[in-house]
Amino acid sequence: MKKGVITKKKILDTAIDVFKDKRFGKGSIREIALTIGIKNSTVYYYFKNKEEIYKGLVETFKEGLCERVRKETLSMSRSSYDRVRKILKEYVTYIKENINLYDIFREVEFVDLQFAKSYYEEITNCIEKSYHDKLKDGVDPRSIAFAILGSVYFIAIKNLIWNKESNIDRDVEVALRVIENGIDRIRNFKPYIVNEKKYIEVEPQFNTRGEKTKKTILQAAEKLFGENGYQSTQIADISRLANTGLGTFYLYFKSKKEVLSEVIKLVNHALRSNSWEYTKDFDDRREIENAGMQAFFHQFKNMGKDYRIVRESEFVDRSIGTWYYTRIASSYAKGLKDGIKNGVIIKSEVEELAYVLMGISHTVGINWFVLNGEHKLNEKSVLSVLEFTMHGLKGILKEDK
Repeated sequence: MKKGVITKKKILDTAIDVFKDKRFGKGSIREIALTIGIKNSTVYYYFKNKEEIYKGLVETFKEGLCERVRKETLSMSRSSYDRVRKILKEYVTYIKENINLYDIFREVEFVDLQFAKSYYEEITNCIEKSYHDKLKDGVDPRSIAFAILGSVYFIAIKNLIWNKESNIDRDVEVALRVIENGIDRIRNFKPYIVNEKKYIEVEPQFNTRGEKTKKTILQAAEKLFGENGYQSTQIADISRLANTGLGTFYLYFKSKKEVLSEVIKLVNHALRSNSWEYTKDFDDRREIENAGMQAFFHQFKNMGKDYRIVRESEFVDRSIGTWYYTRIASSYAKGLKDGIKNGVIIKSEVEELAYVLMGISHTVGINWFVLNGEHKLNEKSVLSVLEFTMHGLKGILKEDK
């Protein structure tokens, strides 16, 4: 292997570790060069900037994953479910084999949204081919593909990245059971559209002058984090928008990261409060799932760019992001446990089932509101996802032999 090829490979390999530890925002060419023991100029000889290095890494991950998945679409002898099952098994296996690249890749929507779109389009196209001619009339094939992909989204992240566990077969099987049969044990629930409720801006109670100043800072931070991203927002920007001095900012917060943590807590509280408004009148867990999923879609839509804060927080400080999702999952699991006990939800490990359902909602929402930039819900798409969630592929496919 020629020296130049070796050097370029070494730069890319080192960049994986740097971007994994520092994330893209704080990772730098200087650190990559320093780690290898070469000059910055040597890195620039092979790459124009760190964006080009990052793109080289995520392109490698995308092409490898898509190639693995594409192979599974070539076999048309199996049933639709068997093909989907095989695709997801290969998908998870590839992630396990390239876990550091995957960890870096997850940040791509904040670095290059167009690249993220092309990735999702290719993966979901492969999934769609498994059932493209077998869907019942009125079912949205693209939203179903995102729901299927989303079923293993948090399972992979929670186990492989947060908990660093390598054996996730049991959790994947939970997702596959939902994909095949859905969560409705009785199989007689018919999903329906609920009316959108007024979005509740949940705010902590600030009474004193000092507390009101803190509220103003938090509101400014939430707005700027949502519009510009965490890394591109400076404390000076927050202070300027809040009409406070830098000294005043530091009276209430030690750092920008502390502000982010407080904002995430407010968003978490808002999600749970708004969901409660949608579900408080129901006892049947299937009714709660039907209304709760739509509550999430409405909130995602209404928050717009602000929901970016939640997705980006994990890449700023993993403990902040994982706190948000684990808190939701914990509460979610309790409700599912009651549904199982009452005989309306399929028997399953409740925590794993919670993460499966969270992943479906999250990934479908990413498709609608981030990748496509939609500003309203399509009832056909919503009902398709709800029917899939309740009854799996068996509920949305024509007879599949």
